[in-house]
Amino acid sequence: MRCRAKQLRRGAQSRGHRREGAVTSRAEGKPEASALDRVVRRIEANWVLVAYLAIFAAAFALRFWDLGARALHHDESIHAVWAWNLAQEGSYRHSPTFHGPFLYFVQAFTFVVFTATDYTSRVSPAFFGMLVVAAPLALRRWLGSTGALAAVAFLAFSPTLVYFSRFLRMDIYLAAFILAMVIAVWSYLHDGRTRWLIVLAVALTLAFSTKEAAFLFVAFLLLYLNGHLALDLASASLRPRGADTTARRLFRAALLYPVAWVLAALWPFLAGLRSRLAWDDLPRTGDLLVLTGTLTLPLLTPFAKELLEAVFATAPLDFWRTDADGRTLAGVCDEATLRQGLVIGFGFAVTTAVAAVAGLGWRARTWLVAAAVAALIYTTLMTTFWTNLGGVCSGAWGSIDYWQAQQDVRRGMQPWFYYLMVMPAYEFLPLVLALAGGVWALFRGTAFARFLVLWFLVLFTALSFAGEKMPWLNTHLAIPAAFLAAWTLQRAWNYWRPPRLQPPHLLAIVFVLAAAALAFAALVFEWPSGLALRLTLGLGGLALAVAASVVVGSRLGWRVLPLLASLTVVASLGYFSIQTILATAFERGDVPDDLLIYTQSSPEITRLADDIDALAAATGKGYDLRIAVDSRSSFAWPWEWYLRDYRNVWRANFNSGLPPGHFDVMLVNETNHSVVAQDIQTRGVLFAQPFEYPHRWWYPETYKHALSGCSRNDDGSGGRPCEPYMSETWSKIRSGLFGGSWARDAFRYWRDHEAPVPYGSIDGFAYFPSGFDRDTGRLAPSSLEPVRPGVDSAGRPMFGGFGDRPGEFSAPVDIAAGLDGSLYVVDRAAWLLQKFDPDGNYLAGITLRDTELQDSGPWGLAVGPDGTVYVADTFGWRILAFDADLTNRLLAFGEAPLRDGAPPGPHFLFGPRDLAIDADGNLWVTDTGHHRIVVYAAGGEFLREIRGPFSPDTNYQGSGPGQFSEPVGIDIAPNGEIVIADMWNARVQVLDPSGAWLREFPVVGWGGFEALDKPYLAVLRDGRIAVSLPSLGQVRIYSSVGALLTTIAPVDEPLLFPYGIVETPGGKLWIVEGGAARVRLFDSTEAGER
Repeated sequence: MRCRAKQLRRGAQSRGHRREGAVTSRAEGKPEASALDRVVRRIEANWVLVAYLAIFAAAFALRFWDLGARALHHDESIHAVWAWNLAQEGSYRHSPTFHGPFLYFVQAFTFVVFTATDYTSRVSPAFFGMLVVAAPLALRRWLGSTGALAAVAFLAFSPTLVYFSRFLRMDIYLAAFILAMVIAVWSYLHDGRTRWLIVLAVALTLAFSTKEAAFLFVAFLLLYLNGHLALDLASASLRPRGADTTARRLFRAALLYPVAWVLAALWPFLAGLRSRLAWDDLPRTGDLLVLTGTLTLPLLTPFAKELLEAVFATAPLDFWRTDADGRTLAGVCDEATLRQGLVIGFGFAVTTAVAAVAGLGWRARTWLVAAAVAALIYTTLMTTFWTNLGGVCSGAWGSIDYWQAQQDVRRGMQPWFYYLMVMPAYEFLPLVLALAGGVWALFRGTAFARFLVLWFLVLFTALSFAGEKMPWLNTHLAIPAAFLAAWTLQRAWNYWRPPRLQPPHLLAIVFVLAAAALAFAALVFEWPSGLALRLTLGLGGLALAVAASVVVGSRLGWRVLPLLASLTVVASLGYFSIQTILATAFERGDVPDDLLIYTQSSPEITRLADDIDALAAATGKGYDLRIAVDSRSSFAWPWEWYLRDYRNVWRANFNSGLPPGHFDVMLVNETNHSVVAQDIQTRGVLFAQPFEYPHRWWYPETYKHALSGCSRNDDGSGGRPCEPYMSETWSKIRSGLFGGSWARDAFRYWRDHEAPVPYGSIDGFAYFPSGFDRDTGRLAPSSLEPVRPGVDSAGRPMFGGFGDRPGEFSAPVDIAAGLDGSLYVVDRAAWLLQKFDPDGNYLAGITLRDTELQDSGPWGLAVGPDGTVYVADTFGWRILAFDADLTNRLLAFGEAPLRDGAPPGPHFLFGPRDLAIDADGNLWVTDTGHHRIVVYAAGGEFLREIRGPFSPDTNYQGSGPGQFSEPVGIDIAPNGEIVIADMWNARVQVLDPSGAWLREFPVVGWGGFEALDKPYLAVLRDGRIAVSLPSLGQVRIYSSVGALLTTIAPVDEPLLFPYGIVETPGGKLWIVEGGAARVRLFDSTEAGER
């Protein structure tokens, strides 16, 4: 019977299609149709297809044209960099702070396929934006043919959706998955096919894997399905008695609403109750409710956090914790005790068990397939394809826990009426139709129409009263508004049920729309010719439109008027909608004249990025160009994206001045500019006049003060924000609209979209070399001749200085003397080893970076008995050896640390900082990160190590005799004793040639944790020990047993981050100044005070 019914339906549909597509032949003897009639008939047969093609072509152009022109927003750059890192290295670790992982995977795939550019960084949101536009095609059964076409058009030309389809954020992806859920729900309600349940499970899971805002829609969906089920059950129980009236059904549904979800979950166990109430099979709404609820329930476990903490008396189970100073602490997913882990596991076990009992009792096979698919997708994405198992906790527990806490933070601090401003400012066209159609839908609409009304109202209310309100969330209001507006047009069309339209009828309708649009434009725009002409054209056009409407209504029937009114809204507002799209997305997409544009990077960012690329090409350094970026107040974003290919980018907060070293480009936060400018002047670095630019700017949010200061005291003090439940609020609104300028200001903003006052901004300063022309991208040629030694202001010999020429430095750190008295200096920032004669004249140089190892950071230096020069490449995790002339690399050994909690092997070096060579040619290396000293033969063979006991957390760190905590500088005395700078223990330790501890003495001023505060030492020929204190700008000289003899700290030209020290044959000291990029000569008896 079912097969027969299907055949009959298909036959009827086939006959219907044939009737619709049939062409009636001309009756014999009738006059031949005119050319105009034939054109009209052809258009009637194909206009729907042509309209769809035109709309999709326009939607594609609006979403894909010139995607890379706008500077990447702060958040966009974070998402792009994370996706790029995932594409390059496979490195991604889920963090709820930046929402779910789906965006990063799909965008990484885009980068793999199309390479990483500003354009391709927005290709995936544009693609999903097209999926959103296409979604109404799957809902034609409920929207109608006209409504589906209208919905496609409203989505295609939505200013909000166009802008955020060109924006790398999660909301457009989430919108696509929400629409997939809507399609699955209504398709299942229609035909009951199991495949729609699986589609729902997949879409639901991908939504949760995209952004936590998915929970808002799912909450609405569950409430709706619960109500729908209550109505279905009420009707089923009343129908057998013939009492299924609307009033009784609604009353019984209201009684059932609180427990409908319980009935659905326990349906298999309620046979007796079902029999008494004539409930045979669970309605399809119950199927959807059970599936959606059981798949969502485990992810709601964090809502029971406080209950779990109280019942089990455990420590806080917060994913995100901060101390009293606002510093971020490790959360429960990072450092959980066994008890905390068991409590969280218990919570998930309970919710998962409840869900499984309900699901298996409902439809075991279907639920198992859906749950398995959902779990597989979710855990695979959250764990980065099972490479980060912590993602299970950060996703299932951290996501909802973190964002629930963020609602109290109220990022953006937007008022409750925020979306009452944003929606009319951008979605005015569908909003007008949706408001009118919403009333119609509630009282005379279909179930689908009421679903659209509730979708819009519930989401609007939830978003308005949520703690965090942002413009991109308007996406989730624009979509139901567009669908409801489309349904309104379809309903107006159905209400008329037109006969076959003749060309004169079409022309009359077009005339009405044109007259109305002209009247509206005349009244809205301010014309130079004055108010009189505007009123004449506006009122005249309005009169024509009304008169023409009367004529059309009298000829085609008065039922055409609702459709005519709807089309008039489209014709009148359509131009302004297109204008808003073009202005917001194209003309000023990175200029914050629009509420949609929130803390946007300014267009100067892309221009400066082009300048940096031009400088890199002009200098020949390419991606080795040295760049310093201020990180204060997240200033490093979006520079992280634009400088992603550059290998020498230094990121630091410049609040205390520039980091040591030479840089070709500096990008400085305005807050730190005065400090940096003074630092540059002190160092004598040559830069052109800095270029000031707006780094990040935002729409001036003067509206926040419109409703403030309610419930003040009698003296005018106090006051709090005006909430919608306060009578004062509505008094202020009334006076602002009718007695103030609110209405006029809102109208002008709607029309012109111009910010009322100057933008707010965080500015920056860009420094380029003095010889660089930003307009041409050319760099004035500079001499390649080596620099000559000079003297400081007190006449002390010196050599070096900031620069790129031979003999200049970026960030020199260590120095050693060759067998012939020549000097070797290693530069950690330029990865360069240079050789000088005893007076500081440049002789040779060799780079320490090679194509095999991009990471590098040399800090230590020593010369062997045979003249071989050894370098400790700290962040290349290796030791290098070169011949005395620096023409060949002779040796390289060492491996990166495993950091697996096991004792490190002899060649695993965790930041080898310095080395010294004994009389036998053996190398003594300070393995700083492992807190040990490792001894190797000249060829790199392991001999022994000096260290404390091992701990998985701290390696060999210790404070006892012969134990070390951050050993840095090392030297060997003439008598063979080994002298070591034990930094974090703030002491010098002395060992005998076998490595046994002999003695130690304290060094006041050591022990800090600054990354650049690394002390060196040198044992002088008479046994004295010279030690550097970089952060204090001092070199102290102690006796061999630790008595302080003198301190070198000149007042005239202070030492700037002194590091390596070497003694000349005459008993003087060459001291490397990392902060000044030079080497100066001091008498070992010179003293001074700071």
